[in-house]
Amino acid sequence: MSVALSHLSLNFLGGEEKLCLSFIEALHSSGYQVALHTVEKTDWASMRRFFGKITKPDREVYTTSSAVHASFFKTPNLIMAYARYLGRLVKLASEEKYDVIINTYGDLINSIADVSYVHFPIIATVDYPQTPAFTSPFKWKAYCRIYSIAATFLDSVRPSFLLTNSKFTQQVISKYLKREALVLHPPVDVQAYASNKVKRENLVITVSKFTPKRMLHRIPLIAMNTKNAKFMIVGVADEYSSKTIQDLNRLIEKCKVKDKVTLYPNVPRSTLIKLLTTAKVYLHVMTSDHFGISIIEAMAAGCAPIVHKSGGPWLDILDQQQGKTGFSYSTVEEAARLIDIIMSDESLWRKLSFTSRKRSEDYSDQEFQKKLNVIVRKLSSSH
Repeated sequence: MSVALSHLSLNFLGGEEKLCLSFIEALHSSGYQVALHTVEKTDWASMRRFFGKITKPDREVYTTSSAVHASFFKTPNLIMAYARYLGRLVKLASEEKYDVIINTYGDLINSIADVSYVHFPIIATVDYPQTPAFTSPFKWKAYCRIYSIAATFLDSVRPSFLLTNSKFTQQVISKYLKREALVLHPPVDVQAYASNKVKRENLVITVSKFTPKRMLHRIPLIAMNTKNAKFMIVGVADEYSSKTIQDLNRLIEKCKVKDKVTLYPNVPRSTLIKLLTTAKVYLHVMTSDHFGISIIEAMAAGCAPIVHKSGGPWLDILDQQQGKTGFSYSTVEEAARLIDIIMSDESLWRKLSFTSRKRSEDYSDQEFQKKLNVIVRKLSSSH
């Protein structure tokens, strides 16, 4: 059976791209022939450097060899890339060459394909302030209005079966798109991060892309209020990250926490895993995050998670239970207090570390593959 996977570009190296790679791996492992359709050519060497071991598709189709992601902030290029993506989806649907078409970039277009995976509806990003790094809030609001009209029209022509990453996003989809969606949590390579290492330092780690919507500015403020912890911010830095890093460094100096907060942009995956197995606490600072793969990775490595009391991290990962797998907070002062409590109580950290590792197993690659297999088989048999 053949499956077409459609994605704008894998070269952004974000959570959406990791999910697309997970789809390729899961489908390939189940014996499907997988064709990847993108707007720009995939840089597979970068994929391996950043994500580690990956499975390539059986076939790759792209509309251009030029680097779309590198000039995404220019409005004409953005519109052209989106138009090419829509055109590719329409062509795929009209050709009927594949048994199932899966769109893993469903935030942009949640129709045309048989299945669309929606990470977070674009129209909802205005109310949840999550403006992308490549534009301003004012421009983004205007784009969203135009987009909403076009998306509603496309939805009326050929709606997709919707998948999403969390119960939280499922509720947002219901509210903003007036559609039902099935939750299929993103998979995590739990075994790659698994660690029983007991001897740890009083380190707090955050794994995040260096962009404004990740709210990393909260970390120096939290660090300023802690007594005995050092902080590491690890993650991808691209051409849109320089201002975020400059602002962070300025705030670190202003808060007088240069000896407590260290930035680690673009480290290899092996270094990331080593840092995760050195830290005691994983701190997640984004509000209303859709899910949070990095939280599960950190839990698999034995870190105790402390997350903002909102979104998928609180609703899905911690099951809205304080102190069982981890803790949630509402203010920077509360986050700092929770960090200090864990750092000063070894038995509490050990308990949270154990329950976190157990909880992370619910999000394994194997679980994801089983659930995806059922969905694809049902859809292909209904054609």
